[in-house]
Amino acid sequence: MKPFTMHAVLKYRRQLEDSARQTLAQAMEIEARLQKMLQQTEKELTGLYADLQQDQEQGTTVDRLRLFDTRIDLVRNELEAQRTKLIEQQQQVAQRRQMLVKRSKDRKIIEKVRDQQNAAYARFLEKKEMTMLDEIAVLSHERKPL
Repeated sequence: MKPFTMHAVLKYRRQLEDSARQTLAQAMEIEARLQKMLQQTEKELTGLYADLQQDQEQGTTVDRLRLFDTRIDLVRNELEAQRTKLIEQQQQVAQRRQMLVKRSKDRKIIEKVRDQQNAAYARFLEKKEMTMLDEIAVLSHERKPL
């Protein structure tokens, strides 16, 4: 009796692995975008501090200093929010990476089971063939007169 073929199960496992690979790639793209935005915001904050330093050295009005202070506070808050988003996204990337590893292991397990099943079936057929050859040999030996 031919064993259950694992093609459908293996195909499904491959689809799950491909899906996990795609979601990981998407999450990594989002992480890269967030990283870039964070770097731009940090650069903006550094520029604001440099401009503030320059204005303080040259002399400026109180209103301009207040505007700088307000803008710096806004950029700092934005920077903190971006850092939080980046940390959350990094955690999501780690989860997606673990899911991909799990899916990949599941697929490999099914492939091993399929290979073992095919090898066992091949041994079964070989044994059956040997049995049939033995029967043929016995029957042909019985027919020969002494």
